[in-house]
Amino acid sequence: MRRKSIRHRLRFGFVALSSVLLWSSTGYPWEPYDSVIAVVNDISIIDSEVENKLQQVVRVKNVPPSRYATEKSRILDSFIEKALVQEAATEEAIVVSDQRVLAAIEDMMKNFFASDYPDPKKLERHVAKLIARLEKRLSNEATMTDKEADAQLDSFIRAMEARFHIGFRDYFEELRSHIMREQVMSIAIGVSPPSKEDAMDWFKKNRHKLGDEVWVKHILIRPAGASFTAERDANEKISAIRERILNGESFDKLARAYSQDPESAARGGDLGWKMLAELDPLFAGFVNTLRPSNQVSPVFKSSFGYHIAVMMGRKPVTFEKVERLIMYKLYNENLEEQFRKWVMRRKKESEIQILMKNYVST
Repeated sequence: MRRKSIRHRLRFGFVALSSVLLWSSTGYPWEPYDSVIAVVNDISIIDSEVENKLQQVVRVKNVPPSRYATEKSRILDSFIEKALVQEAATEEAIVVSDQRVLAAIEDMMKNFFASDYPDPKKLERHVAKLIARLEKRLSNEATMTDKEADAQLDSFIRAMEARFHIGFRDYFEELRSHIMREQVMSIAIGVSPPSKEDAMDWFKKNRHKLGDEVWVKHILIRPAGASFTAERDANEKISAIRERILNGESFDKLARAYSQDPESAARGGDLGWKMLAELDPLFAGFVNTLRPSNQVSPVFKSSFGYHIAVMMGRKPVTFEKVERLIMYKLYNENLEEQFRKWVMRRKKESEIQILMKNYVST
């Protein structure tokens, strides 16, 4: 990385000095100055944005304080990479619209609701309806009340948030950045998608890693809050439902009456056939220990709340089921390798100044 030019150093020195003068010349309780933590050519990276991302990572990974500087340094590196991509996108006049991001989310929705709507035309219409509602929700536009559609949309959003451990709007922007990076890479490098033969070869070598498809029924009770009392109440409620099933009441009827998963509750708790990889990791980890039977599981917890479940069936994953996922995996692996090489080259060609204290270099 080249040293920052005198022009840039003077410009940012002036901004910092001006901020100090504004701070010291007033007696008002202003918020602390949000400093620039790095500069990539003409793009500034703000400390609060990096710090917010660090706090998300700390919560998810349970990072010890001794690792904060290293973790923050790697997050800053990712912001620098995004700045390089943004700069390249500007050079190539690449703009990723909300509609382009929604199109990617639409594909995810189709996978999410595929087992609920086996007819492709009905699935297409249903997902199009939900995408239209999502677009209005993201832009804060009012919509006509549709409790069923909103419950389904909320279910999808919760699943995405649980999977990626961030709020849905943040995920929306992360997805926009990912699409932009793919477009920049396709122009800068021309990464080609893998062939079906490549995917089949990977499937044959890794079939044992893919696990099974499972057919599960479940009942979900969500805690009303994050308190110990809310957790206890939810646990007691699901335990009482389990006792009623063990005493002869219908699992399906109780699921319809009490389950707080609106999608499956309407079908008596039936999730249909799902790959374990499609399910919440905590949920998948537990149901994977079950065997097909009419036996009701003990109470267990996932990212969504407390469950009881019955394993209805299990079968090996077929190539047809995972072909698209394998193609996506192979494409992304190739993209990541080429992206790393591109970033290294772009960094050498750029003027980058890192202002973070205690930055840990790789």
